[in-house]
Amino acid sequence: MASVIVSPADVVNLSLQRIGYKGRIGNIFDGSEAAKDALDIYSQTRDDLLREGEGWPFASRSVAATLLKSAPVGGYFPPNTWTSAYPAQPWRFEYSYPTDCLELRACKPAVFFVPNFMPQPYTFAISNDNGFTPSRRVILSNVQDAMLIYTGQVTDPALWPPDFVEAFAAALGQRLAGSLMKSLDMVKLEAADTAAETAEANRKQG
Repeated sequence: MASVIVSPADVVNLSLQRIGYKGRIGNIFDGSEAAKDALDIYSQTRDDLLREGEGWPFASRSVAATLLKSAPVGGYFPPNTWTSAYPAQPWRFEYSYPTDCLELRACKPAVFFVPNFMPQPYTFAISNDNGFTPSRRVILSNVQDAMLIYTGQVTDPALWPPDFVEAFAAALGQRLAGSLMKSLDMVKLEAADTAAETAEANRKQG
């Protein structure tokens, strides 16, 4: 790809070029019509694309889960009865939801010695724990010492591979085309009406 993409403005300008819009932005906050429209949908479009399908390899993350709560060993028997200090039942462990996680793909045991070439699925749930102030988004699982596999939010365009840049520019362009081209058509229509009114006024004066 000929263009060097290092900023959101570069991506927006690539999108504008793809849809045939005759204009560019200086930056995504410059206040122009194209910049304002792009700013409204830029982050959502990027994150939607990152979540698609199995995710993009460059955005894949594999991290050790941060444990927040665990059920008592042996279960809930007096004097150990369930309270909000424990994970929601019937789950044994509650983990922190990563701040950059867009799509959690798996919550599984860590591999200590050799790769597991026949992985087994492990169920998990995403919930909100109101026991924290403010409430926290959490992952509930029965897997101890879990590893999280997820698609992370990558906001720096300089870290995107060319195929993602092209896909994002196309997706953003599709969403921008409707509003920008409609505005452009309105400008042309207003100009045509003004020209017609001027011509009619000149004809009457003549």
